Amino acid sequence: MAQNTKPAAQKPVDPAVPTNPKKKIFLILGVLLLVIIAGGGGWYFAKPKHDAAHVEEVKVAPPKTPIFILLEPFTVNLQRESSDQYLQLGITLKVFDSEIETKIKERLPEIRSRILQLLTTKTATELLTAEGKKQLVTEILSMSNTIIGVVNAPAKAAAPERPAIISAASQVSETAVTTQAAPAAAVTNTSAASANQPEVKMPVEKTGIVDVLFNSFIIQ
Repeated sequence: MAQNTKPAAQKPVDPAVPTNPKKKIFLILGVLLLVIIAGGGGWYFAKPKHDAAHVEEVKVAPPKTPIFILLEPFTVNLQRESSDQYLQLGITLKVFDSEIETKIKERLPEIRSRILQLLTTKTATELLTAEGKKQLVTEILSMSNTIIGVVNAPAKAAAPERPAIISAASQVSETAVTTQAAPAAAVTNTSAASANQPEVKMPVEKTGIVDVLFNSFIIQ
């Protein structure tokens, strides 16, 4: 019997499928990498654009432009000291609100009259000092704001902590004195500590007329 010497027919190789296992792994990794890149790009372009809006929200509002109201110069006689003296004073009021400016102009005759009355109570010696000028500014501010209906009340602040007061009872026990004197001593000790406590100045919330500027200040 004759033997068949023809080799068996081989299965055709698909060129799209790599025969090497390493090539298959690289192909799978490449496909995964493309999927990740495509997904990341889609998320970037699809996410909401809030960055610009956020930047607009955090912008600080620009400071208000001050409004300066120039008053006509004042010439008044001062309180007599060694001789007659008079004051020539130029004043400008500083505000930040146009409504306050309108109120000042509506009540300007009354404001000028009150300032004139105030100036006639001053002496040359008082006004020549820096403290005297500061006091005059404070008085004009308070008086003018009251006329236009603005009252700058002190802002609320936390009460300062008082130092610990040593009770008189402990002193009595140490000096072996009778305890009957302890209540009276405690009251005295507390009063002394309160008297020595420095006065706390409250910060003032400024509205209305915020400052008084001197254009001229001549005493003769």
